[in-house]
Amino acid sequence: MSIGDKQIRLINCANIFLKHLEFSNIDTSLSSFCCFTSWSKTPGYAKLKYWRNGLSFAFKFCKIILKNVLAISSHTKYIEISNQDSFSNYDIIVISWSFKKNFLPDGSYQDIYFNENSKDLPNSYWILISTDDYGPSNLNNNIKVIKKEKGLFKYNFFSFIKILISIIIDCKFSPKKIYHYLSFPSYFAKLMSRLVVKELKNNTYKVILLPYEGQPFQNNVFSEAKKFDKKILTIGYLHSLLTPLTCEHIYRSGAPDLLLVHGESQIEILKSKLNWSQNKLLLIQSLRYRLNKSKSLSNKIFLPFDILNSNLYINEFKKILISSSLNNFSRFNITNHPAMTNSKKHLDLKIKLEKVMEIYKDRFSNNSLNKKTSVFFGVTAAIFEALEKGIDVIHVCSDPVFESHSEKIWPNLKVKQLSKFVFHYNLALPGKYIIYGQADKTLNKIIKSLKLFS
Repeated sequence: MSIGDKQIRLINCANIFLKHLEFSNIDTSLSSFCCFTSWSKTPGYAKLKYWRNGLSFAFKFCKIILKNVLAISSHTKYIEISNQDSFSNYDIIVISWSFKKNFLPDGSYQDIYFNENSKDLPNSYWILISTDDYGPSNLNNNIKVIKKEKGLFKYNFFSFIKILISIIIDCKFSPKKIYHYLSFPSYFAKLMSRLVVKELKNNTYKVILLPYEGQPFQNNVFSEAKKFDKKILTIGYLHSLLTPLTCEHIYRSGAPDLLLVHGESQIEILKSKLNWSQNKLLLIQSLRYRLNKSKSLSNKIFLPFDILNSNLYINEFKKILISSSLNNFSRFNITNHPAMTNSKKHLDLKIKLEKVMEIYKDRFSNNSLNKKTSVFFGVTAAIFEALEKGIDVIHVCSDPVFESHSEKIWPNLKVKQLSKFVFHYNLALPGKYIIYGQADKTLNKIIKSLKLFS
């Protein structure tokens, strides 16, 4: 069975699983098992691995589930930071992630997913989830930051026990519900949903907008918002690219009323493989990727969000260099994932890859003909960003079924398997996966085009 056939089989397993849960009183927007990530060790990832490997994965399955339960203990308390004016009226809630470097001196926030400043979308209120536990004191009135409260210890087991008991009671002691809802992704989803519903009670919002990844908190926020007010429009923006296996984007409870997508071939996958209907998809120019903010993607090594097998990446990179001729490449600069700049695991991998390049330095030259080549590890959307810019792409995968792109799923992509773990990609036609944006401040134009406000 080919890699593509194995991927299609897993997508079918996920579809059957979701349909079964619809008839068993399980909220698929809340269950951490229903977000089938292929790039991070979530309960959904464990489920996919179990379907693929069977009982041989049972121990690792339990280990992943336990880690996701215990993760609650290091995230027991969140605090809200805002200068909100209770008398202000807003039409739009925007939910996104925040990074310290993107808060500006004037109290606004420059969002990297929408490529938009918080003050440039009229009548919008921004709820930002801090990725680095930073919350500035100087904030515009239309911004609220949600950050983890730091304590003396990393883990708070006293609060964890209270949360654990609360979840079990909320589940009415149902073993099935406890199984689906007792994990950090589900806990955080309920936390965010309560916060958003509280906000909806204080104002008459018409739209909830967020960069969409199919995470439980996103689907559950949308689901609970629609329960509160059926008229509210939920909008997701597929800010990146679909992941190779794409399972986390299967249409399920809490999916947005409208998904903004910046590529025709991505829309084709959403419709043909992931059960989205055409009327819920809107093709747009990219908000995140702009022609006037072009960055170089050549001569780089890109690290993924989650490093699942560091040793394999290093060994496969060695093999690539050993099998290459002298002076074949220009020396690569290593680019870390933006959300993992402080990750010791990522920094260690970066150092080890630099040592490998030093050992095989005769494979590199300033005069190399391969100046538009980059190497990608694991799951990363930068692959298609590079392909659309004419970069020669080498993709190293620790698990090809979970991390590599196949022609069975990805239209308009040409795949050549160089070894068990290494792939080379080409586009049949450019411009099908990313339609680069041509202007700034386009989010407001898109919202206006929907004619939601009188």
